[in-house]
Amino acid sequence: MRNTTLCVGCPDTVVITPTGTGITYTAGDELTCSSDGYPAATYAWTVDEGTGSTTSTQALQEGEHKYVCTATVDLGDGVTCADNATVSVTAYSKY
Repeated sequence: MRNTTLCVGCPDTVVITPTGTGITYTAGDELTCSSDGYPAATYAWTVDEGTGSTTSTQALQEGEHKYVCTATVDLGDGVTCADNATVSVTAYSKY
C-alpha cells in the first residue's frame, strides 16, 4: 500500500501567454491564462474592468485594451484564494 499526500496551494504565479515584444495581434486572437495553484484554478477575465471570459482563454478585442486574468483556487470548506496577471494589448482589425 502506498501513501499519498495531497497538498493544496494558492496560485503564486499567474501567467498570460502569448505576450512580449514584437508580437502583432489581430482581433480574435486568444490570450491564455495559467497558474500554479492546486487543485486546478478557475479563471475569470476582465477587459478594461468589464466582464470577460470565464475560461482560461480570452479573445482579443480590436483596439488597445487592458486584460486581467484572475486565477481562483477552492481550498475547501468555503475557503478560496486568488492571484492575477495584467497585460495591455493592442489588437488590429482582421481586415
